[in-house]
Amino acid sequence: MVETASTTGRRYLNDAAWRYFWHPVCTLSELRTAAADGGRAFPVTLLGEALVIAEIGGEVAAFRDRCIHRSTKLSVGRVEDGGLRCAYHGWLYGADGAVREIPAMPDHPIPGDCRVRRYEAAVAYDLVWVRLDSSAGAATVVPPCPAWGDEAFRCVPGEPYTWPTSAGRRLENFVDLSHFPFVHDGSLGDRRQTVVPVAKVDRLNGELRFQFRPSPDMQLPGVALMAPTDYRIFMPFAVNLEFFFPGGERSQLWMAASPVESGVCRSFWFTCRTEDRNGDDRPHLDFQDLILSEDLPVIEAQDPPEIPAPAEEFSVLTDKVSVAYRRWLKELSDATDESPKAFARRLASVRIESGRVYEDAAPSGPR
Repeated sequence: MVETASTTGRRYLNDAAWRYFWHPVCTLSELRTAAADGGRAFPVTLLGEALVIAEIGGEVAAFRDRCIHRSTKLSVGRVEDGGLRCAYHGWLYGADGAVREIPAMPDHPIPGDCRVRRYEAAVAYDLVWVRLDSSAGAATVVPPCPAWGDEAFRCVPGEPYTWPTSAGRRLENFVDLSHFPFVHDGSLGDRRQTVVPVAKVDRLNGELRFQFRPSPDMQLPGVALMAPTDYRIFMPFAVNLEFFFPGGERSQLWMAASPVESGVCRSFWFTCRTEDRNGDDRPHLDFQDLILSEDLPVIEAQDPPEIPAPAEEFSVLTDKVSVAYRRWLKELSDATDESPKAFARRLASVRIESGRVYEDAAPSGPR
């Protein structure tokens, strides 16, 4: 019998593992637009948990979206200079989550444990990031966006989008070379060329890295897929593609899929380029919108939307990247069942298959 979630009582992958990682939950612009609109906070959902994001005294804070008094969502309250005020009874929470005011009893001391649950929050690349579980410590960091801050590139943010699929499925689609000729015929691929090379996949620094180098018989004019490309997957759900074009021009496409809840993710992305940095951004955004419109119908048709156990799908040699990705996801899931230290050790594991020498490779070998 094929083992499924219904027969095992749980999914193949353990979602608790993703709580150790940093995930983007909104743009800084979304947060500040809400604040400008009557002092509203910004509600988000991450791994099924309802959170509220607020900028208090210049600090971005993330709380459980529930007042500890009578359970009204804090996201319907107001952001003030001193904190986030609940709409129901006016309790005021500071940036640290502690209750600062109880208007109904101003002359009484507030107990020291009177606080809402607060999560780690950070701002990077004009995105707000949240980590739900910090017990793995420095093992996880906000994923790099290599072109951000590099003066050689112009980075343009795309509009975030929410799709009815898991963050893992979304990531896999981004690095799946063999779907290009069929889903993206005429945009990223060409049905005259359906054979793709089998990548050598390296694991280091919490990343999977591989290269696509087109062979001479793949040189079909006007097809973006044919550009030499370096792929970096930042575990678990972020990725960067760097394309190398004749003449030395480069472009990068960066994406992070945030796991909203089971079968739903919200993706944040940038398109970056060294060519025509002062030119019109719209054609570059429009091209990516075209690619997304081609991907969505097949991705939302995947059933289940979560990555299943190996026995439920048939993999072949050209699926090597996704197989390596899934294997590491499973290792992290299993390590999470042991302890945060076991998780950290598994995330730090190194496997170099390609023979490439990385200047930033960890000094230790496979673990």
